[in-house]
Amino acid sequence: MKTQIISGSHRADSQSMRVARFIQSRIQAMGGLAEITDLSQNALPLWDEGMWSGDAKWAPLWNPIAEKLKGADSLIVISPEYAGMAAPALKNFFLFCGGDLVSHKPALLVSVTSSLTNGSYPVSELRASGYKNSHLLYLPENLIIREVEKVFHGASPSGVNDEYLRQRLDYDLKLLAEYEKALKPIRASGMIQHETYPFGM
Repeated sequence: MKTQIISGSHRADSQSMRVARFIQSRIQAMGGLAEITDLSQNALPLWDEGMWSGDAKWAPLWNPIAEKLKGADSLIVISPEYAGMAAPALKNFFLFCGGDLVSHKPALLVSVTSSLTNGSYPVSELRASGYKNSHLLYLPENLIIREVEKVFHGASPSGVNDEYLRQRLDYDLKLLAEYEKALKPIRASGMIQHETYPFGM
């Protein structure tokens, strides 16, 4: 397993980043490789058409992230819920993800909220957008981490909910690894025509 974890929060020392580190540790315990891109530390300016015209300002900002994405076989996309919406940094991030960077790679959506009942809105929003031109493939499974401050601390679960979320996370990660294996031959098949069909319909 070789995955790139995207922590979509704007905030330094965010719960999203803490969750990203916890997920990274679970992947490593399973023998996989996981790298984290923290959008609070790699803040991208708002996308503009200079990305298409080769404006020199974008290369030092985007190329290091793009290289990480190219080398990954899957993504884990973590979004906090801001006022019932996905993080704006993530929406902006996906504007950059054209070509073959993440095309036909599996991705697990993870939503983070302090609430007891919310958290589904970022998942719904990102399933509706963010994949069209990137050609990213979201797994049918996703993870919603409610009352995030109470879970994913240390090696042992703090209670029933934490134990359930850890089990569900491990299931999702194992499933993501299987999707990685299944989709690699498709990307290598020569059937994908990025130049002819760069944009989704």
